[in-house]
Amino acid sequence: MMRRSLPLIALVALAVTVFAAWMHPGVLDPANVGWLIDGHDRGQSAIGLAAYLRAGGPWPLLHQPLLGAPEGMTLLFTDSIPLLGILLGPVARWLPPGLQFLGLWYLACMLLQVGFAWAIVRPRARDGLSAWLCAALLALMPVLINRYGHASLCAQWLILWALWLHLDPVRSRSHLWWAAVLATAALVHSYLLLIVAAIWASAMLRAFWVEPRRWRTLAGSVGVAALVVAIVALHGVLGQHFASTGTYGAFPVALDAWWNPANPSYAALLPSSPDDGHGFEGFQYLGAGLIALLLIGLGWSVAGAARGVTLAVPWDALRRLAWLVPALLVLAVVAIGPQPKIWGAPLWTAHLSPALIDALDPVRAGGRLFWPATYTLVIAVLLVICSMPRAALILAGALALQLVDLMPMLAAVRATSAVADSSGTYRRTHDPRWDALIARAGSIDFQPPNPFADLALMEEVTWRAVRLCRPVRFTYAARETAMMRARLDAEALDFQAGRIDPTRLYVLLDGTVPGALTARVRRLDGVAIIPPSASALPPRCR
Repeated sequence: MMRRSLPLIALVALAVTVFAAWMHPGVLDPANVGWLIDGHDRGQSAIGLAAYLRAGGPWPLLHQPLLGAPEGMTLLFTDSIPLLGILLGPVARWLPPGLQFLGLWYLACMLLQVGFAWAIVRPRARDGLSAWLCAALLALMPVLINRYGHASLCAQWLILWALWLHLDPVRSRSHLWWAAVLATAALVHSYLLLIVAAIWASAMLRAFWVEPRRWRTLAGSVGVAALVVAIVALHGVLGQHFASTGTYGAFPVALDAWWNPANPSYAALLPSSPDDGHGFEGFQYLGAGLIALLLIGLGWSVAGAARGVTLAVPWDALRRLAWLVPALLVLAVVAIGPQPKIWGAPLWTAHLSPALIDALDPVRAGGRLFWPATYTLVIAVLLVICSMPRAALILAGALALQLVDLMPMLAAVRATSAVADSSGTYRRTHDPRWDALIARAGSIDFQPPNPFADLALMEEVTWRAVRLCRPVRFTYAARETAMMRARLDAEALDFQAGRIDPTRLYVLLDGTVPGALTARVRRLDGVAIIPPSASALPPRCR
């Protein structure tokens, strides 16, 4: 029994070790919030989930009324991992307000990343040690480590899950398996849903082409698609009209992304182009260890072919991966965008029509869509290496090289979560009078309604408001409906004209005060505010 348990123990130890190198262990404390509300996107993810647990609609609906009030907003558009809302919703009334669960989510993502990596490689590896080393390399994927700022997008184990199904001759034909991974992806993030759907479509294309009972493939695919549509409807987004940001093409993947870290402080061994601020979404760096494996695998394959030697590579798995090429090419075109770049500089620019840019706005962070190509390449390389003599020795050397190369990146990312206790929750709003002001207000209004004016301040005040169950009229969201944007613009014009609601607490993010309201402005912790002058009925919360 102990011998049978050793692989599981080794995999858990691997996941926990990589997690501890990636995140400070203090993030696992649900009461530790300070590392989140510091002006970055993952803070909004925690705020959205906290708002849902504080005053969400009837379970399993995923709408919360506190953020973006009075319309409210779905968890999907606050990047708040609807899956956690589904899991925690039934017990929300017994949870104290003001907890965060993202630290546990990050740990779960690493455990699942390692687990699916092992499931893919172990049946095709010469021995357990080689498979464990492959799992370690897939756990240290830079595209995963670098996504710390978006908790939902750290669920890259969904890509591995889909590839595991695609590679298995039996499971790839099971519509139940595909329904499970697609449903889970639909409850995590829309980009991951699109990526998993591309892998599923490739598997169905293969099944339709080679399987004798094509009608079963077609009927099962329709059923799976209907389930996904039902989950999207659960998010409450069907039939909505969303305002376009007009920014498609601003976040592409560069043509040299696999070997260009795009951040000089992230890689210890390979040079980087200057960081121009646009490499984050398109970050696809493989790391020195995986690049070395790619070169070794290519060299061994070419040398074997030149000698006329039949290589003992897992050809069936590689042929199945080849079925992904059409879908990966489509995603790559969207990811590269209208301005292909190399070494940080554009090669040319294709001028797209405004209508096309608006149509592509749902995938404006197009660089993310190159992730499945990166994972497919890495898995193909690892399977080839596992078929080589002395595979474990080669993989161990590559892992050591990968660790040396990524040490600066791991240290930089870990430092962002190093607030290890709940005593440092607030950095900008220390004064205890904040809670009294917020509790007295009917709602909180940020002016101007622009998160980039001062997102850190927004997050601290919003976290206090959610704890106290007070609606916030403007919030940082992944998507805004056209109706919500029109309301926010109208309220901003009213504010500039001096027309305000006496029940609201106004927080002036950029400190600009309209002349008509100068006499009403107060300062708290150096922040310009207009306190409420009338009371309002508090909303109902759990």
